[in-house]
Amino acid sequence: MMKMKRTKATPRAAAWIFQIAFFSYFCFQGGGAIAEDKVSGRKDRIVGAWTWTSKQSEGELFTSVMDISLEETGSFTGGIRNPEGERIPFESVNMKGDQIQVVVDHEIMGQAFKASYGGKVTGSNIEGEVVIRFQDRILRRDWKARRLLEFPLTGEWDWKLSTPDGNELKATLIIHQDAEGVSGRLESEQFNMPLRDISFKAGQLKFVTQREENSGTFYSSGKWHGNLLSGQVSSPSIGEGLKLPWEARKR
Repeated sequence: MMKMKRTKATPRAAAWIFQIAFFSYFCFQGGGAIAEDKVSGRKDRIVGAWTWTSKQSEGELFTSVMDISLEETGSFTGGIRNPEGERIPFESVNMKGDQIQVVVDHEIMGQAFKASYGGKVTGSNIEGEVVIRFQDRILRRDWKARRLLEFPLTGEWDWKLSTPDGNELKATLIIHQDAEGVSGRLESEQFNMPLRDISFKAGQLKFVTQREENSGTFYSSGKWHGNLLSGQVSSPSIGEGLKLPWEARKR
């Protein structure tokens, strides 16, 4: 097993890690470690991207992505990416038969922190548990991950916006995502607006829409949670500093 150097966490990162301990939030991407699969010899079954969604104490959702590649040497590459986009390498990845285990080891303000994700790989799913070890505490949580599509945003989404008077504005959010980027439009019986200045990075979707009849410009941002997008929209036309909640569910 290749030993990785522990990384020290900032106070902001420490707050995130405490949330992990209680609500099982992690994102994997980058790094390297040795793997074994003496039973089946099929290491390639876990190669690719895997995702799961967890909830914070305030009810906010976080979507995690585990991205694993297999080297010619038989080693897997992987790691953790926190909500701020900071990369934290993992310590090891092991696979025996249909069982996978990923271990993460780093520090929180000088205190050792270790998390182990283990589960059974069945087709496009991994199901098991995460074990968190911090100081003298050991926490266990169920863990389920599914294989992630290469371009998860592509498709039609049922979009709705909650207005200040308690009503809902509904439309269809149509998105196309490929290796070149993201494009799309928001359409209903009342309007058909292309998505402008659109970006998707670290699970955060941002775009701008404009209604021609009143020149209202709307700035939307939201987080991706698998088949759910949720966020807020702001615009000078709806009031300075006012943000309205929106969400979209994939069909």
